[in-house]
Amino acid sequence: MKKTIIWINLIITVFLIHGCIESIDFKSETFENHLVVSSILTNEVKNHSVELSRTVPIDSIKIQPEENAIVTIIDDLGTTYNFQENESGLYISTDEFAAQPTRSYTLKITTKDGENYTSTEETLPNIREIEDIFFTVENNPISNTQDVFFRVNSKLSEGNGNYYRYEYDETYKVTPPFWSNFRLEILSDVQPYSFAVVPKDFGVYGRGICYGNASSKTIMLTETNTINQDKVSGFPLRAMPIDSYIIGLRYSILVKQYVLNQNTFDFYTLLDKFSDSDNIFSQVQVGNIPSNITPESDPNSEKVIGFFEVSTINEKRVFFNRSDITDSLYQNYAGVSDCGTMITPQVEDNFGYSPLLDYLNTGWIFASRNLGSPPQPGGPYFLTKKKCGDCRHLGPINPPDFWIE
Repeated sequence: MKKTIIWINLIITVFLIHGCIESIDFKSETFENHLVVSSILTNEVKNHSVELSRTVPIDSIKIQPEENAIVTIIDDLGTTYNFQENESGLYISTDEFAAQPTRSYTLKITTKDGENYTSTEETLPNIREIEDIFFTVENNPISNTQDVFFRVNSKLSEGNGNYYRYEYDETYKVTPPFWSNFRLEILSDVQPYSFAVVPKDFGVYGRGICYGNASSKTIMLTETNTINQDKVSGFPLRAMPIDSYIIGLRYSILVKQYVLNQNTFDFYTLLDKFSDSDNIFSQVQVGNIPSNITPESDPNSEKVIGFFEVSTINEKRVFFNRSDITDSLYQNYAGVSDCGTMITPQVEDNFGYSPLLDYLNTGWIFASRNLGSPPQPGGPYFLTKKKCGDCRHLGPINPPDFWIE
């Protein structure tokens, strides 16, 4: 949800700055204060949310939340779902509920200044299930290498075509190039310098395995109205080089498939076009992105940015081992091409300083090529850069609850 409201808010600010040959000093000479709304109601039984903020001047980068509003969703039978502000600008339904088929829903907002806003009635589309998530390996003619594409199929459905939006959340298992069960502890940082090799606390440092995570950051849309069957086939979700560390050991992707109505699809299509930094001076402007929310005092005005979305969602998670994708060996994570050389700094040099202490204080850690036994006391101590022997900057050491081997 927060990604959507950031897209909507930044279309007035950041996207006007990217891609220019020369930097332009934009100044906020005239500024219209618009309400920004981000709300997705789905068929999931949960506490749904509505995010409210205000547009900001082009020379501001801080989002201004809309606080102390009254937010409700009302269905066509008169059932009212109340929301309360859990944090600044974020309103959560007081009860769990799910949008129901054949029911229509209206979002109502009363801001702290007394302005009332109402959305159009939106009906929940029919659910469509994900059939399969799979990968293809394809040649990249630009890099002359191979890329892996993760793709999705929806199940074939009877009836008319539909509009679809996709999101993904990926989790991947990684290990550092150099891992040791031991670490170097500083016993004395003044003369006489003293160090000791001690076993790592696995609860803190782990066992050389970390779990990275990332979510989709682009708007991914497709439709089946222009083909002869309501079935998404091979829609590309994620692409990466075959030697990517993300698929270096084991990889999982959770795919969320939203079925949209046409108005919602059109809104995301225009939002996606406007957020294209290569086309910032196109004819698509903020006022051209329609909203289904209007102020009751002036229903014909364009004083709202955002959309009240009512969509069905279906999700599916799959796992892949590297051996499922390729026979090539595991590739270590990016940015560690300089991990091949270890150093053995002196405990104390001829000037009374400790190069070893300096390295330990500037991002180097103990490393051992022999994982089965500690080195002899007193050194030499082999060090590697922290990122080369510790993967915790990429993610936690414990697998998430859903993880299976």
